[in-house]
Order: sequence, then C-alpha cells, then structure tokens
Amino acid sequence: MAFGHTTIALRDGRASYHSHMLAVEADLRDQNLGYKIKLAQRRHALAAGVELIFWTFDPLISRNAHFNINKLGVVLRHYERNYYGQGVSTGFHADVPTDRVIAEWWVSSDHVKTVLRGETPELPNLTAEIEIPDDIDGIRSRSTNEHLEWRMQVREQFETQFAAGVIACGFSRDPARRVGHYLLSPDHQQFHEG
Repeated sequence: MAFGHTTIALRDGRASYHSHMLAVEADLRDQNLGYKIKLAQRRHALAAGVELIFWTFDPLISRNAHFNINKLGVVLRHYERNYYGQGVSTGFHADVPTDRVIAEWWVSSDHVKTVLRGETPELPNLTAEIEIPDDIDGIRSRSTNEHLEWRMQVREQFETQFAAGVIACGFSRDPARRVGHYLLSPDHQQFHEG
C-alpha cells in the first residue's frame, strides 16, 4: 500500500498544503510510488493556485534528504526541536529527541521546475555544509549515545545557519566516507518564485 495525505493549512499567512503523511509499504519501495504521489500533490496544488506544500522529515535520514531535496527540489529554512516529543510511541526512539526540518516545496518555482526536469539546479553562493551519516539507522541500532551526538551536532548547525538567514537547498552524498552533506546558501527568489 502507498498513500499520501494532504490538508489545507496557513503558513506565514498564506494558503498552503500540509502534506501530513506519505507512506509506502516496505515491499513496494524503490518503485517511485512516493515520487508519483508527490507529483500528484503538486498537480493538485498548481490547479488550485496553491504555491507551497510543506511537510517534516528527520534531518538525519539521508535517503529522505536526497529524495526531498534532489528529486523534488524542496528547500529547508526551519528546524523544529523534538517535534513529536520523546517516547510518545513505539515509532520513535525513546532516548533521542524527534527533531525535524520543515520541507518547503514551492511547486511553481524555477528551482523546482529545474529539479523535476532532472537537471542540476544552480546553487548560488554556497556558504556552508552540514554533514550527516549515510546510515543513521545502523548507528541507532548499535549506539543510542552516538545517535544522540549526531542529533545534537546537526541541531546546533542547522539552528545557527538558519538564524544567519541561509537555507538548505542542496544535498550531496559521499559513499566512500558514508556521509551526506546539506548544502546551504543565502535565500534567493529562485527558490520560491516562478
């Protein structure tokens, strides 16, 4: 089963869509179903005149960063500490805060259009990178302390960068070192205007 749930929301005073849930069962993954659901959400938003779809994801999960940033063209400018609380369900690791970033998908922006055409977008004036592990699930399974260290390190870096007015607009992977890097740049109209 694969499904996506979107609701109307206000974000910064503008009508937006909040993509509350997107899930694909494990045996159906790697078939582009999540991508197709997102494209359907985008078509619906464009037809309704809604420019922004937003959702959350864990900034330590590199496959989600790659999907959201490199395949869809989202940008990140907000970091939320312990978004769901700790120990609230078996779906979250009880000893590590459930920090999230807010993915902003400006569906009619030039940036998104470039990414959806399969082209590499121009990322002007890159100012910083934030490193994450390639496999946080493996780290979590062997060491809660190491997982927590990554969480706190990445939290501090994102909050510092966002407070300085930059956004995460790119993501790169380094398989040899088993890490990924968020690429940060000053905010620019290309990221949210068509």
